[in-house]
Amino acid sequence: MIRQFTNRFGRAFEGVSAVEFALVVPILLIALLGVVDIGRVVYQRADMEAALRAGTQYFMNGGDDLAKAEQVVNESWTTKPQGVSVVAQTFCQCGGSDHACNTSCSDNTNPASYNSISVSASFPGILMGGSYAAQQSVRVR
Repeated sequence: MIRQFTNRFGRAFEGVSAVEFALVVPILLIALLGVVDIGRVVYQRADMEAALRAGTQYFMNGGDDLAKAEQVVNESWTTKPQGVSVVAQTFCQCGGSDHACNTSCSDNTNPASYNSISVSASFPGILMGGSYAAQQSVRVR
């Protein structure tokens, strides 16, 4: 009797496709969500870098207002998430080491002046997320 029961189910193939589909679909959906999530984070990171380049271009075109540089970055960042930090600052160097901007170097030359913009953001994701930071510096004469 048990042999008849097992032989009957051993020859039945009616639901095999449905069972295989039910086993494979969750894996495919997680993989699809992962690809979409990674693509979105990569796009947001590229948009952040483009906004940072816009602020750098402001300095390269002769701008010297730090608040305006931060405004340029914020306005050109189209996919800006919450909790973004944009910091523009000026620093000076003499011979490769940091120096005060209002005093002359030891060889009586003016220190080289640089403007720097730093951006940091956290990109929340469906399956992954992370904090990313980028910085660019421009030498101003």
